[in-house]
Parts: sequence; C-alpha cells; structure tokens
Amino acid sequence: MARPTPIYQASPPSVQHALRQGEILTNLIQIHLDLQTIGLPEPRVTPRRHEYALVLSQDCDLDLDFNARAGTISADKLIPCVLFCEVITAQELRFGPGGMNSTIWGNVRANKHERYQFLQKVEPTEDCSGKGFPELGIDFKRYFTIQADEVYRRIELGEAQRRCVLSSPYLEHLCCRFANYLSRVALPLDHLSE
Repeated sequence: MARPTPIYQASPPSVQHALRQGEILTNLIQIHLDLQTIGLPEPRVTPRRHEYALVLSQDCDLDLDFNARAGTISADKLIPCVLFCEVITAQELRFGPGGMNSTIWGNVRANKHERYQFLQKVEPTEDCSGKGFPELGIDFKRYFTIQADEVYRRIELGEAQRRCVLSSPYLEHLCCRFANYLSRVALPLDHLSE
C-alpha cells in the first residue's frame, strides 16, 4: 500500500536557502509604526511577535530574490517584501475573540469555510527543530508583509526560526483558497428568490 504524501517537510534551518511558499516560521517579529508619532523627528515603533507565520509569496519570486541577493542574477529580481499570513493555534482560532460555534468550527476544520484554513499538527519529524507544534489555524484577513532582507536577517540572528513547509498538493490547496478569498466580489444586493 502506498504511503500518503506527507503534509509537511522540515525546512532548511539556515539562510543558506531561499524561503519557500508555504513555509512556517516561528517567533517572527513585525515592526509597527506608532501612528501618533508620524511627523515627529523620531517616530516610535513597537515590535509584534508572531508565534507562527506562513509565507505566501510565490516560490519563483522567492528563488529569484534569493539569487539576486547572492549576486548571481540581476538586482531587478529583488522583491521588497515577503507576504505572510498570521497563523495561530486552532484552539485560539476557535475560542478566541468572536469564538466559533460547533457548526462553524466543523466547516473550518474541514476547510469548507472560505475565510479560514485549518492545518493539522506538525510532528517532530516534520519540523527542523524536532519539536513539532499543535493544530493551527489561519484567518485569511490576517496577512502582512515584512521586508525580505529583514526576514533573512532575523533568521540569521536566530530571532526567527524556519520550521517546516507544506507539501504539494496541500500547499496549492492553501494558496488557491487564499487567492479565492482575496478575489471575492461583494455584491450590492443578494439575488432574489420567489
């Protein structure tokens, strides 16, 4: 009997390899500008730590950017920022602010709710740190960017850790669902039924 495709693969632990679409990082810091200090001589910033974050930028762009940073191809291939989705534990997603009833949660766990993505737990053998982590959830409204060079620097300094990457076809499934969520069209009125 054929073994099923593993959902995750361990990430390369260092900055010697390009980031991957579908890669989960932990302890990633995102800097927020204090809006009250805009226009002041020294604006203030505050760090926000993402316990988990998932890379959504395209693999081809990440590869070209990585090679441009290494100087092996033209600098016009650099990308200014990496696109991420904030990831939280499935328990936080279900029971956090605006918690979900069992019917909604059932749809989320089956990846049948357009706004959310459920990810099964990561086993220690699938995590480059060897620790694994619990079931996770993504709210597609919670996406953000960080400068690409800043992400690599934080990994290099050990502030952020590369952990694992979604395997195909799970990666494509997540990316299609995210793209569909972002491309949805709001109608001014629902269709009428008689």
